Amino acid sequence: MATVIIDTSTNEAKRLVDYLKTLRFAKVLDENREDAPTYNPEFVDMIKQREKQASVKVDIDNIWK
Repeated sequence: MATVIIDTSTNEAKRLVDYLKTLRFAKVLDENREDAPTYNPEFVDMIKQREKQASVKVDIDNIWK
């Protein structure tokens, strides 16, 4: 499997993408599709808040005690 990124800002590139869609062995994934992976902004905010918190040092020798 290979990944090809095509900037579809020109008519020529759009025609190429349209052609690729007709091929049985090619699958074109549009950026604006509904099932495209997205990030959860709340999760990103949570991670950024955790980065600011002080860390806790754990004694590896006594971790299971």
